[in-house]
Amino acid sequence: MTALADPPEHKPAPLPARHLRRTTVRVAGGSFIVRPWATGVGLVLAALAVVLFAVSIGTSDFPMSPIDVGRILLGGGTRAENVVVFDTQLPIGLVSLLVGMGLGMSGALTQVIARNPLATPDMLGITSGASAAAVAVIAFGSTWASWLADLGLAVAAMLGGLLTATAMYVLTWRKGIDPIRLVLVGVALTWGLQAVIAYLLTRANVDQVQRAQLWIVGSVSGAGWKAVWPPLIVLIPAILIVLAQSRNLSILSLGEDVCRGLGIRANPVSALILIVAVIVAAVSVSSAGPIAFVALLAPQIAMRLTRAEVPGPITAGLTGACLVLGGDLLCRTVLPAGLPVGVVTAGIGGPALIYLMVQINRKASV
Repeated sequence: MTALADPPEHKPAPLPARHLRRTTVRVAGGSFIVRPWATGVGLVLAALAVVLFAVSIGTSDFPMSPIDVGRILLGGGTRAENVVVFDTQLPIGLVSLLVGMGLGMSGALTQVIARNPLATPDMLGITSGASAAAVAVIAFGSTWASWLADLGLAVAAMLGGLLTATAMYVLTWRKGIDPIRLVLVGVALTWGLQAVIAYLLTRANVDQVQRAQLWIVGSVSGAGWKAVWPPLIVLIPAILIVLAQSRNLSILSLGEDVCRGLGIRANPVSALILIVAVIVAAVSVSSAGPIAFVALLAPQIAMRLTRAEVPGPITAGLTGACLVLGGDLLCRTVLPAGLPVGVVTAGIGGPALIYLMVQINRKASV
């Protein structure tokens, strides 16, 4: 595949002065560099995610305005309103928010490590590994995969993603992580696991296949509180690690030679970031299925909005949350009933993937 050849040298266009402005903030004896433009974009994305979250909770057979949703969440609802919001709508909104943020953040991390915009959990086989384990549980949970079914669908999917990531890491390691080898091994694992999923579906009965297909597409419809806790528990420490490694992550995107010159040990930092990305992606997939292209789209949209040279994990996560929340709202209000959110993201992501591949090939030919 031409797009997976050596990544072209990145030559960003000159940016307006307001985009390059940096401010040093000193807090408790420490100092942090803040980019006002990127920070402003992040705040706008966060506000948009909150609005979409409130609208998502209020969109049901018992419609409520965002103001009513806020009143109910703060404890001012009636008994009927509390049942609708806290038992049904709030888990769906939280899963959309957390899964979108997790997929967006993990996509940004893998793209920075591989220095390739196509290197996402979808392309590296992580979501395929989680899907293969989930399909085995759904289709054969009462027979040979009963031991896996006893763990639960979410745990099984997470184990599938982690085992795939371990295999990818072992096959990629050659005295370090080679970005090109990482992408090639990931693509090979993805297609191999897709073949396994297709084989499992051919051996299952019709009802099991229908349920498995819905999970594979990715859906937050009907999500309960059990699906909320895994991404919530994983995202909090993951965000803290990403913030602590933000400086190393920026230097890592410049290549090993620059890392060596600045005294950064590239391999341990890459391994730590990759482990964080894999765990966040696997847990996100275990809650809502592999919602397609969010991990690809969110970092690229965030990078263009912030006019940064590499995708920022936090802004990419906020963009991913907006994508999943907005896609789920479209499915529930405009599109035919029953469509999963993965259909919307796939419809947007397909043309975006073609655009990225054309852009990469164009840069490589210059």
